[in-house]
Amino acid sequence: MHDARPWSRPRHNLPSLWRPVLCIVLAGFASSGCGPSGPRSSSSTHWLRCGTDPECANLAVGARCEKDGFCVASGGTRLVQSLVLDEGFSGTTLDPATFGFETGFDLRNAEAQAYTDRAENVRVEGGELVITARAEAYDGADFTSGSVTTLGRQALTFGRFEVRLRMPLGRGCSSAFWMLPEAPGMPVNTCVDPTPCYSGTWPAWGDIVVANHQSQNPGGILTGVSYGTWDDAVAGVRHGVAMGPEYMIAAPDTGWHVFALDWGPERMEWYVDDVLANSLLLPPADLYQPDGQNPFHRPFHLKLSLALGGLDQAPAAGDYPQELRADYVRVWQWLPEE
Repeated sequence: MHDARPWSRPRHNLPSLWRPVLCIVLAGFASSGCGPSGPRSSSSTHWLRCGTDPECANLAVGARCEKDGFCVASGGTRLVQSLVLDEGFSGTTLDPATFGFETGFDLRNAEAQAYTDRAENVRVEGGELVITARAEAYDGADFTSGSVTTLGRQALTFGRFEVRLRMPLGRGCSSAFWMLPEAPGMPVNTCVDPTPCYSGTWPAWGDIVVANHQSQNPGGILTGVSYGTWDDAVAGVRHGVAMGPEYMIAAPDTGWHVFALDWGPERMEWYVDDVLANSLLLPPADLYQPDGQNPFHRPFHLKLSLALGGLDQAPAAGDYPQELRADYVRVWQWLPEE
């Protein structure tokens, strides 16, 4: 996954973080969640309980372990679980204070669809967000679909990011819950394979995928990050990736599944149906930090999209329409107790 390239930038096929890896780990077949799940700690049996300072590193910047065995903020104030985004799609339209639409054709990855804001492609019904991909001519494309984003509305740094999805399996479908920097810094010189080179903000300022399912590998869930690595030979940035082994789920076409990311200043951990699927220490050893800033310590906005083709197999018109359904999107953060 990566952000739209400026129209002046040459087209090229970027290497994909989300292509299946040779080592596929069957990390376990967990049953899908039947209701909302709450935040849980990856470092102890209690979300805020701790034994050492490092166990608080995935909470808030400067958090430490107090003598009473609980993580506290840098000033000593107790941290509490705080639900800061709770979108259950209970209305009949998207809440404009939370979500907007991506629209247009050829936004990234040479995908086949035009994204629209039409009800035919994005609607809210029965407590669910429904993104529908269709085989139809529109805006220069042969397919349409939807992508919703919190860009300009909700941008967050650190927390637990969780979604409950039912994903399609039609050929060409790539369902993703992912994140991009809200306000990336200055463009940098970036080179790919080893050319062409372009001036842009991706991947130097980061890209986080909570979950990506591609139809070319049914049941495989891809998680991880993209970032920039510095290359003196080109005086610029190359694409770096950090991804775990692909996590396999059962019955991707019939069941609901919960995908979550615990993101803190010193590590990230990904969960599928409450099972740890991937982990990453921050920063990656080869991370290029633009202007001396760690891109994964900046606010990111959320995206929920159903893309067609591009990095996935080509879509087959006879398989459509296809639907990606979301039951909820929730974010918890660790905030000082008032």
